[in-house]
Amino acid sequence: MKGFPILLLASALAFSLTASAQEQPKPEEPQPGTAVENVIVTAPALRTERALDNFIIAHSTPTPWLGKIARWKTGICPLTVGLPDRFDQYISQRILRFAVMAGAPRAPDDRPCRPNILVLATPQPQAILDFMSTKRPALLGAHYISQRQKIATMTLPVQAWYSTATEDFRGFIVADLPSRALGYGVMGGGFPSLYVSGSRTGDGLKSEFTTAVIIVDTRKIGGQEIGPLADYIAMLALSQGQSYGTCQDVPTINNLMAANCAAGLKPSALTDIDVTYLRGLYKMDAGRSFLGQRGSIAFEMRKELGGY
Repeated sequence: MKGFPILLLASALAFSLTASAQEQPKPEEPQPGTAVENVIVTAPALRTERALDNFIIAHSTPTPWLGKIARWKTGICPLTVGLPDRFDQYISQRILRFAVMAGAPRAPDDRPCRPNILVLATPQPQAILDFMSTKRPALLGAHYISQRQKIATMTLPVQAWYSTATEDFRGFIVADLPSRALGYGVMGGGFPSLYVSGSRTGDGLKSEFTTAVIIVDTRKIGGQEIGPLADYIAMLALSQGQSYGTCQDVPTINNLMAANCAAGLKPSALTDIDVTYLRGLYKMDAGRSFLGQRGSIAFEMRKELGGY
């Protein structure tokens, strides 16, 4: 039953926050600065072709089992907990807003949905990761048991973990499970024969997200405005990157938490580079090879951004 592990994890977080409220000093809340509602358009001088190519290479992460770029196929349903209610709601709405802008699927608005994107704000992120590691390892994503301790370690102020599944050429879906073990309720797993297309441009196999868990360490975001933080989380929720701790040479919201980054490369909202990447991601043929997927995203970005 998809969504159940997410709800269970949210309940565990709520309990842990209540239990530790008298033991931990209250973390500094992010400041409610003016939320930026528009995408920041960057000048061509700040987004050279080489820098854009480096950004696409750095951001495009292949899934461990299939080796392709994953995206959402089922409608997204975000849930944010741990911050003041107005901030929780703002972050969830920001994710939905950019899903529409990117062309990503959304859960229907006319009925309640089961959360598949969980944003957890907590002063004890490692406690949540320890719970995931022992009780719900599938939420950490596909990995071998020997990798689990390293994967279940918080290294950045805001960090994401993704569960994925593989869809074959005929539409059959199987979960990408840790060590090919039990799915712990994320999706039904198995060892079926997957049908491929036999095309020269790709085998027709596709990677898709099933859950995303984004943890915010509230001890490390003191003074951070909610607008940029929400956009940073939205980028994490809709796409999987791999270089959030390294400054990119283009203005991107991915640089928000990166060290040694010039002010001009740390925008206060998603930029046109970020949005065109997301649009390219949700327009690409997901059945192509990894290099073909990446090339498709680059083509769409160049077409939208024009000269640079």
